[in-house]
Amino acid sequence: MRDLDHELEELEQEMKQPLQTYMATSPRSEDTQKLILSLQDSFDELKQHDMEFDFDTEPEKPSLFKQCLNQFRSYHWLYWMISLGIFAMLTLITAGSGDPDGFFPLLVPIYLLFGILYSYKSWNKEMRMIESVTPFPPALLLLSKLLVVLCVNFSFAFVSTVVIISENIYVEPRMFLLQWVAPLFFLTGLLAYIMFHKGVIAGFVSALAGWVFTFIALPYSIYQINDGFSNFLLGVAYLALFVIGGLLLFLSYRKSLHLQYM
Repeated sequence: MRDLDHELEELEQEMKQPLQTYMATSPRSEDTQKLILSLQDSFDELKQHDMEFDFDTEPEKPSLFKQCLNQFRSYHWLYWMISLGIFAMLTLITAGSGDPDGFFPLLVPIYLLFGILYSYKSWNKEMRMIESVTPFPPALLLLSKLLVVLCVNFSFAFVSTVVIISENIYVEPRMFLLQWVAPLFFLTGLLAYIMFHKGVIAGFVSALAGWVFTFIALPYSIYQINDGFSNFLLGVAYLALFVIGGLLLFLSYRKSLHLQYM
């Protein structure tokens, strides 16, 4: 035990000097004075301009549209290239497939969830800190990211759908479009709503559960109820999911205006 204490003391002495270079000390009055003097020229320039502030003016309300534009501009070009490559691959595979309904609609919502996870950047603590002190509600900022990913996926998938419909004679246009549009809006709305009420992890878990429900539990239930597969009942169910998704997005927007912490 004594040997261990002795080794710890030696280690403390060895690390004491290197660690002192990293320790921050409280600023002295001289340091503060130097900083003010270095900024004095900038202060003098501001005095030369007549700047009027209207303190009675109410602050501008958060704009979801402006936030979406800002988030759209922030995406790296690599994200666009990856998205373009994935949807091009999906288009080529589905256009030549004899069963187009079983592949494309399944993967489009999955890529939506990956895109949202990428835009959220949950591993970047610094980004989370910056976003938490913005003048806009953090939840509104996060909702704008969800909507940008939704619009991007919808745009790519719609172009792919036009190509697939023109190339594949087995595709029924209206049903094929509904099979991926409805889950796309439903999963985004479900993710946003649960995220703003129960947290980020609960939101993603609910979205994955919603994907399983949409593509596995729902078709199976319709098959059992109708004693066979019915495109009409499935289409009605997808329309209902589309409406529910839009409603959840609207409720999430209302919630994001008042939610101050994420």
